[in-house]
Amino acid sequence: MNRKNIAFASTYLRTPLRSAGAFVRVWGQISGIWLMQATIHRRRRQDGTTMHAHDTIRNEVLGWEGVTEAPHRFGGTEFRFGKRELGHLHGDYLADLPFPVKVREELVRDGNAMPHHILPQSGWVSYPIRDADAVPGAIALFRLAYDRAIAIQQRTAARAAVTAPETA
Repeated sequence: MNRKNIAFASTYLRTPLRSAGAFVRVWGQISGIWLMQATIHRRRRQDGTTMHAHDTIRNEVLGWEGVTEAPHRFGGTEFRFGKRELGHLHGDYLADLPFPVKVREELVRDGNAMPHHILPQSGWVSYPIRDADAVPGAIALFRLAYDRAIAIQQRTAARAAVTAPETA
């Protein structure tokens, strides 16, 4: 492993890679994602049309009150509720969603998601969308994130109402 390759990967990922082992581990994850993406783009439904998971998920999530979309800083489409990111899609093949670590641990333990492909120790989860059958699972995770965001907004509003001075 030469230093030029490690430097390139560090620049590409915007994080320092301190060893050849880290380089191999990170590029193994990236190549797995690229391979999954290439496989999905080639996959067709039995009726001959291509699967467009991104559009299906996007249409569902944007139908929820208060949800907006924007380009994500690392590529893909980001969905927001107010200032809170609900999650983002990387094309038709991967959804990444933020949760508290406790919730992430439950989702991973129950097989509903996997640890984030780059930040496995954080609260983020990744959900691979390998075929059309995986789309409802991705939507369910976005719905969980949305419901949590609504609950947090309601708690914040209730606290603000209690602590606001009464005007006479």
